[in-house]
Amino acid sequence: MTDKAPLPEILIIDDNDVDREGIRRYLNPPGTRPAFAVTEADCGKDGIDLVLSRRFDCVFVDYRLHDMDGVQFLRDIYDPRSGLSPAPVVMLTGEGNETVMLEALRFGAQDYLIKGNLSADAVNIALKKACELFELKAGQRRAEEQLHHMQRMEAVGQLTAGIAHDFNNLLTVVLGNLYQLQQRISSNPDKIDPQYVLKKVETMESVARSGADLVRRLMVFTRQRSLEQEVVDLNECIADTLELLRRPLGETVEIEVRAAQESLPVAIDAVEFGNALINMAINARDAMPRGGKLTISTQKLTVDDPYATGLAGVAAGSYAVVAVTDTGTGMAPDVAARIFEPFFTTKGPGEGTGLGLAMAYGFVKQSRGYITVDSSPGRGTTFRIYLPVAPSEATAAAQGN
Repeated sequence: MTDKAPLPEILIIDDNDVDREGIRRYLNPPGTRPAFAVTEADCGKDGIDLVLSRRFDCVFVDYRLHDMDGVQFLRDIYDPRSGLSPAPVVMLTGEGNETVMLEALRFGAQDYLIKGNLSADAVNIALKKACELFELKAGQRRAEEQLHHMQRMEAVGQLTAGIAHDFNNLLTVVLGNLYQLQQRISSNPDKIDPQYVLKKVETMESVARSGADLVRRLMVFTRQRSLEQEVVDLNECIADTLELLRRPLGETVEIEVRAAQESLPVAIDAVEFGNALINMAINARDAMPRGGKLTISTQKLTVDDPYATGLAGVAAGSYAVVAVTDTGTGMAPDVAARIFEPFFTTKGPGEGTGLGLAMAYGFVKQSRGYITVDSSPGRGTTFRIYLPVAPSEATAAAQGN
């Protein structure tokens, strides 16, 4: 005797008893062996609870529920990261509406049926189609995740190799200076030049500090160390970083600074802000292989209604904004959408780890700010960092110190 395979689980969400019974009969015609295990809900809230707590092979949901509409139901169960709901969904409605249909498909529905045209064939075809489309997209998502995992592993290998290379260079300098000291002392123990020894010690101390700085930056990136925040003027931080920018950018990139006339006090880790600025500048340099112009501008911005100003996701408040604009090749929308992902890079093997902009993103988030990118192919790129303006009492305290 063999165990019977479990029946596919179907959820019907409709506040009309007759309509629910109709769908049930189309799925399991009277007088036949049941082909599906059917669960019913008469409101959107109960339907959401069921979908999020149990596994269903398909969900039929009416557009007009007494506590919400079907699109709101889809929004509440939709996972934007995967682009899927927990289960395949077929939307039901009393009349055709193209806008509703497009909204339903946008938020995870696989098919759309009009109640007046329902039949056993229509319901079962929609069920099969929804399951096939759902599995197709889920399979595509799994393949993308596997590819991203492979890319991350490759980038981790590159990062590890880069760190090992940097530390090896630092240790080479330390060991070389120690060897020279040892040779000098062993060959002339009675004639040791204090200035020579001091110079070697200072060199090794500088190298050790460089190693400690590398470790500190890695710890900040991995959130193992908090930022050392203090109230500073954003314009002064940019001025202090300019000299560090000129060397990696080279002579083919012109730098222009358009600083706001007013002071822009912000509570940040000035060193990490400088690193974020350098990372954005290096990204700009790579987008301008034949040279170009990098513009760094600052301004104070008050956001009252984020949606009205096109800054959805940015909380209302007063911000110091720094914009980094290049005249480079720009980015396609799919690249710009992933530009802050750790280990994401469009460069070839050995040319980049994909961590620079991810570190900038991490710094901004730890500083309670926001970072955006505006780019399109052939039109350059602008990164904008929004940092909360420090309260007046914090600014006064900083000036007092």
